[in-house]
Amino acid sequence: MRIRNRVVKRFLVVAIALSASVLMGHRCSPGLNIWALFQLHQAGVDKYLGDFTPVASVDAGDGWTKHSFDPDGGNGPICIAGTGFSAFTREGNPNKLLIMLQGGGACWQDFYNCNILAEDQEPEDQSVPPEGIWDFSSPDNPFADYSIVYMPYCDGSVFTGDNDVVDTNFPFGPVRFHRGLRNVTAGMDLAKATFPDARRITVAGSSAGGVGASAFSPFLVRFLYGNHPRLTVFNDAGPVAVNLNETGAIQARAADWQFGQFYPASCTDCDDEGQATEIIKWRLDNDWGIREAFYETDADLTNRFFMNMLFDPLGYRDLIVTEHGLLNAAHPWRYKRFIVSGDGSHTALQGNLFYSQDANGVLLSDWTDDFLRRRPSWTDIVEDYVPSF
Repeated sequence: MRIRNRVVKRFLVVAIALSASVLMGHRCSPGLNIWALFQLHQAGVDKYLGDFTPVASVDAGDGWTKHSFDPDGGNGPICIAGTGFSAFTREGNPNKLLIMLQGGGACWQDFYNCNILAEDQEPEDQSVPPEGIWDFSSPDNPFADYSIVYMPYCDGSVFTGDNDVVDTNFPFGPVRFHRGLRNVTAGMDLAKATFPDARRITVAGSSAGGVGASAFSPFLVRFLYGNHPRLTVFNDAGPVAVNLNETGAIQARAADWQFGQFYPASCTDCDDEGQATEIIKWRLDNDWGIREAFYETDADLTNRFFMNMLFDPLGYRDLIVTEHGLLNAAHPWRYKRFIVSGDGSHTALQGNLFYSQDANGVLLSDWTDDFLRRRPSWTDIVEDYVPSF
């Protein structure tokens, strides 16, 4: 029998998840505690679970399958201009799963610097050599044998928004559809349906996708898979921290994206106009099974542009080192940084920089492998300051 009442449906989803959490908590490594999960449910983080399934799945080549979702007259997963959303899967080891969120800027009132179409971010062109984590033949790729769910980014709200904004200035239509939570939930449901037996799950993202991977996405994994899987998060240059001097931009994002509604009640320091790193701290405080990694260059030109710190590289470094340092200080064994100094490049996971970038003599690919394998050699690395431009 199909459950049509959304409230009943959501209650059943969370009840099953909570029961699984309790049962698994006695047999497995600890995870998200039951009351934290319930607070997330009350805040509506799980509100779209079970609502969206692909209407078409086609072979996309090189082992990839493209899954398209029904826009449902605008009620389904869609991109910022109202076009359709799709996600991709690739089969590997069924016990290991990488959920990868793509990046591509951000959009808010009178600031339009985000990817618009899901079709612009389909898996790499097969006519050119694969790079970074997409090079499945590389012996240095720690994700080479993973099953993969890949989500293009086209919602403009770093996979966190749930709001429609009438905006006659938006160059791609009169309405901005910030459907980040719907889109990422559709992808997470696809992950569970395709790879139900995953025991090691990494939620990763680059740039805007890194912010999304550090926000609500790990909670959705816990709702769907419970506490049994070994859960990790890899944030590839998603700053998360914000420049608090940019009050206009901060207020516009909070109003346009409406992500603040999803903060759990006990996260008293969570504020949609404050430092977004607080939700990471709350998660680490309440999920003792999760481990999280943060990669960044301290002169990242792209992130400095979005934060209006283009001419203040030292200020950007101080912001990133300080805010993510607080997370490391609170949970030194489960949150660690890889911060390169004197470098203005942006992201590394999806390019060959993943294999050549080093900090204090440690290669990023090796550091990532240590992170995934829980080796003692996984350390917090922040290079001493080297002036940049």
